[in-house]
Amino acid sequence: MPRIKAQLAEAVEPTDGYTYIVTEVEETKTAVQGFDAYRVKLEPTKRKEGDEKEYATMLWAREEAGVTSKLGSFMAAFLDYHGDEDIAFDTDNWIGCTIRIVKWAPRDRAVEVIEGKKE
Repeated sequence: MPRIKAQLAEAVEPTDGYTYIVTEVEETKTAVQGFDAYRVKLEPTKRKEGDEKEYATMLWAREEAGVTSKLGSFMAAFLDYHGDEDIAFDTDNWIGCTIRIVKWAPRDRAVEVIEGKKE
């Protein structure tokens, strides 16, 4: 029998309707195909008892991002919040911000920044 050569991801994707605090954004490159991405780590604002999961999502880097893509939904949310691309697109300004996942379905994503640091 062939053995599957993959590992289960330690982090799980965020869920519609829940709020999270952005704790870290790191640039990364996928091991197999070398795709550039931003890994956004999230901490739920309200953890259910016994929930010790790590929450994170990968935002695939590209020259142009649709507003309902993962990357585009984060960019649009922070642009709406800050009103300035230089501030909004600097991921250091995302750390510590509270976001709400409005929609999180493939090709239909929306994020809202609820509170955070304003420049």
